[in-house]
Amino acid sequence: MQFKDFGRGARIELSKMAKLLGMKFIGYNPKDQQISLEVHGKGVTYPLEEFIQQYERICPTA
Repeated sequence: MQFKDFGRGARIELSKMAKLLGMKFIGYNPKDQQISLEVHGKGVTYPLEEFIQQYERICPTA
């Protein structure tokens, strides 16, 4: 699954998703398909697809 960089709107949505998971959004790297987050005061980088799968498990959509 390859996501494009849709600019500020995509970053806002990723930030909302991270907040619902109890994380703080730091940034998104569209070239490497990675998202950077702050979890318990530490910076971590996840593959974007893994982050979205985790979000869908915890916050399923109707």
